[in-house]
Order: sequence, then C-alpha cells, then structure tokens
Amino acid sequence: MDITPGTDVSVEIKAAPAKAAAVKTLYRVCRKDPAVAKFHRVMKANRPSWQTKRRGGRMWHHQMKTRPNVQLTPGAKYTVRATLDVIRDLASVERWITVTPV
Repeated sequence: MDITPGTDVSVEIKAAPAKAAAVKTLYRVCRKDPAVAKFHRVMKANRPSWQTKRRGGRMWHHQMKTRPNVQLTPGAKYTVRATLDVIRDLASVERWITVTPV
C-alpha cells in the first residue's frame, strides 16, 4: 500500500477476517471513522456507565461495556485519517480490505 500519512482514506471490507487479531485490528481502525466516533460519544454520554444498587445487603456495582458500532460485513465502508499507526494496522489486514484515497 502506498498511502501518504495525513490523508483521508476509504476502507472497504472485502471479506470478514477469520483471525481474532484481525477482527480486533479492523474494529480499532474503523472506530476512527468520524460518524462511528460521534455515535460512540453520544451513546456514552446518554447512558449510565456505572450502576450502583443494593444486592444481598451490600452495594453492587456494574459497569456497562461499550459495543462497537462497526459492522465487518463485506461491502461496509469507513473513512479514516491515515496516521502512521493506522497505515501499519491497514497493512497487517490488507488481504481482507480495499484501501482507496478519498
């Protein structure tokens, strides 16, 4: 891949990765899309992340986990800024994605 750092690139998913490490890498990269990041910020602000209640005579705490708003289905497209860490991550999963400059 020949990507200039600092430019925006479009990432299209060709196939769902088989390896768990590749899935985590694609989630991490695709969450940098501005629309996905905004959805995550709104969701985080509108729900309680720390719930406290009495259970069995003691205080019980529950912290909710955030689910990524990223679908790794073939044809899904995300736009991210190509920083050095993103370029390295995209190179490691390039057999499952198509990268084009925006």
